[in-house]
This record gives sequence, C-alpha cells and structure tokens, in this order.
Amino acid sequence: MLKTTNSVPLHSQASNYMREKIYNREWPVDEQIPTEYELMDILGMSRGTVKRAIKALVDEGLLVQIRGKGTFVTRPNITHPSGNCLLSFAESLHSQGIEFDTHVLEQRIVPADEFLADKLQVPANAPILFLRRVRSSGGEPIMYIENRVNLLQAPGLDTVDFETEALFPSMERCAGKRIGYSSARYAAKIAGEQRGGILNVGEEAPVLHLEQQIFYADNSVAEWGNVWLKANRYVVGTILQRV
Repeated sequence: MLKTTNSVPLHSQASNYMREKIYNREWPVDEQIPTEYELMDILGMSRGTVKRAIKALVDEGLLVQIRGKGTFVTRPNITHPSGNCLLSFAESLHSQGIEFDTHVLEQRIVPADEFLADKLQVPANAPILFLRRVRSSGGEPIMYIENRVNLLQAPGLDTVDFETEALFPSMERCAGKRIGYSSARYAAKIAGEQRGGILNVGEEAPVLHLEQQIFYADNSVAEWGNVWLKANRYVVGTILQRV
C-alpha cells in the first residue's frame, strides 16, 4: 500500500490514504474509521506511524477521537450564512439553536494608529475599543474573535459586558443607528501557535479566517474585525438566485 521508496514520509502517505477515504465518502460523516490495529494491517505500518497520521487529520478537523469509543469522521455542523443577510456570529448561532458561551480575553481602549485610522476612517489617536473573545459550544472552543470598534460613533460601548451581551446590538444601541452592511472576505489559514492554543488545535491546523469591515446604514465605518473559525465545526453557507 505504502511506497517505502517514496520521498513522502510514511505518516504523510498514511494521512493521504485516510484523507482520500474521507473526501471520497468511503468513510462517511459521523462513522467510525478502522481501528489503529486494523489500519496497521491495511497499511503495513507501525502503530506509532498510524497514530501520527490520525493526529494530523484530527488537527485538520477531518477526524475526532472520542475516549472509549474510537475515531470518527467529523461533521461541520455549524453554518454561517453568506449572502444578502448580515448576521453576527452570535445571531447566527442563536438562529440555529446552538448554545454557546463567550469568554472575553481582553477589552480595552487603544489609540488609533495609522492602519486603524485608515480602516475605521477616524483621526489618528481616536479612541478604539479593542476586544478579544473566544466562543465555545459544548465546552469546545469554536471561534476566536478580534474586534476594533470606532468609539467616536458608539460612545459608552467600552462599558458593555460582552460575556453576556452581543456586539452588534450593543453597537447599534450606543450609536443610535442601525448597522447597514459589511465588506468581508474568507480565506483558509494555518492556525499558528497563539490561535491554535486558543482554539485547542495544533499550530499547523487549518482554520477559516474572516476579515470583515462593518458599516452603519449612513455609510460610516463601525468596526473592523477578524474571526478565526475552527475548521471542523464551521462551513459557510449561501443561497444564490439565478438571474
């Protein structure tokens, strides 16, 4: 099965074999994969190499290991809509009936540097709310969020308890106007040490990164944010109408 003369390491060849089984749906979502001993027989390799290959796919979010039960193909069971409807992630989770907790890692006022002044269209040194949060569902971290919010537009926002209150409604209340639209882009990224630690994945694990600029209905800039989504929990869904 594996090519010992191949320059690709054996554990990578094993990961590729299992990955193709998942992508081709030979190993269906939510189903248990063969045991480590069965994979040793199938692939003709040591248990240590099999375990390393499985760990790589766990870090990628394709597999999940459940103590006492085995290793299963994961289901990306949280969807975030992409289309004409602008929802915060809290609103999206609520709409799907998913319970979650929010933990604030950092909340402070910072002066706008040249980059933030341009992003938020404010004068240099204008007050900006810097907010870092992690959201968890079922005890598992599913997203890490960084927000930089224009306090000139939303005075008093820095006093909000963001472990109990959502950002978008709080911004609208403090600003006295509605959020209108966003400019966003998604990209696949590697988690890295800091974000991997927060999301409880390996630093080489893939994550879905969202960079988003939020505008009020009067076209003024409300916020610039970055969200890192755990790859094995999130998919981006959209409904497109044929013209």
